[in-house]
Amino acid sequence: MNFYGKILIRKIIIVLFLIISNLAGQDFVDESDPIIVDSIRITGNTTTEEHIILRELDFGIGDTISQNSILFNKERVFSLGIFNKVEMYVAKDSTINVLNIDVTESWYIYPLPFLRLRENSFKRSSYGLGVLYKNFRGRNETLWALITFGFDPTYMLYYYNPVLITGKNLTFGLSLGFTDLENRSISSEILNGQEFSYNYIHGQISFGYRINQYNMITHSSLYEYVELPEKISTLSGSNENIDRTFSMGLTYEYDNRNLKQFSNNGTFGKFDIIHKGFGINNISYNILMADVRQYNIVFGDLTTKWRGAYRGTFGSSIPFYALSLLGDDEYIRGHRFNKREGNNYLITSLEVNYPIIKELDFSLDLPLLPKNLTSARIGLYTNIFVDSGTTFNNGEALKIRSVDTGWGLGLTLLILPYNAIRFEYAFNELSRGEFILETGFSF
Repeated sequence: MNFYGKILIRKIIIVLFLIISNLAGQDFVDESDPIIVDSIRITGNTTTEEHIILRELDFGIGDTISQNSILFNKERVFSLGIFNKVEMYVAKDSTINVLNIDVTESWYIYPLPFLRLRENSFKRSSYGLGVLYKNFRGRNETLWALITFGFDPTYMLYYYNPVLITGKNLTFGLSLGFTDLENRSISSEILNGQEFSYNYIHGQISFGYRINQYNMITHSSLYEYVELPEKISTLSGSNENIDRTFSMGLTYEYDNRNLKQFSNNGTFGKFDIIHKGFGINNISYNILMADVRQYNIVFGDLTTKWRGAYRGTFGSSIPFYALSLLGDDEYIRGHRFNKREGNNYLITSLEVNYPIIKELDFSLDLPLLPKNLTSARIGLYTNIFVDSGTTFNNGEALKIRSVDTGWGLGLTLLILPYNAIRFEYAFNELSRGEFILETGFSF
């Protein structure tokens, strides 16, 4: 054997010796039985502070956990959206049980191209560029700046801090924005006689309190400036072409899902009450919103999820731009661009999902790009869905025959922790079909 071969063998022996030494006294625990957690060890978090991870766990040192608990908490940590991979297991270190949490951090600052089609038309598209900074300062803070052109040109800045003070469950959010907003309202377009846009400026500040891992309340204060064409000033809140509105809102959120981005088990509920105007400039009305979602495993990898959502407006002077609208951000698949508006909307959805690829750690080695930017958790799911929904005005009876319904099937490509792409084909009651291509999750 030559000189270099001997050196190579010697290096291999040293590496094996170090591995054996490290594992000595760290026998893996049989996680099928309940386990008492004596210690928690976190590795891989070169940027993220430990308390950001620990606060997601529903147990602490001295508690007894099971394999199901380990799987659940692993997904809750992954749901933070700042890791490409999370491993969680218990090993024996001498005489104590050590819960090991090994994370692989994602890339945290990058530009994102923005493209949004309106009514399936490139002529009515918004396009631009955003810059996203996730996990700012290692505390899971988010900074997001966006500039778009074309349809709805926008300038927006957003900041969110889930841990305002270390050791305290206080959150803080801030957003500022300007949009030359294309009108979505049917009634105002009829009154104006043609399509139109209006200036919308807003600034919002919010403080929240996280009661525990599953419950949270948030208080928000908002200022809005809306400048409308003179012709439709009678549909504004103040009966003038400019509305200046102060608002305050309260939000309660419950979330015990395992993987928040694409859950197969758990419940999500969000309830908002917002008062707008306080009588200033004759503006005074309220918005009430509720969104409830349930996720269940049927058997094996077959899962179901359903959603019920309501939005209602009530008060003495409700402007047209505050009405509840379907066919825009919220829509019924099969009636994607069928606009409906009223004081209220009510929508329901049911989906059945089955994985083609349940979970695959994917990584590409590309020149000039860091590996944690080209790595992701990939999944591919088939789904069958049914949506129903309607709009109605205050004092108007809810009529079954006015409900729009659609059904269809599709594919959802998960690229976690970043986003998802949905390819769906939906039919309405008359069996007319439409293809839907969207980013993000259905719910």
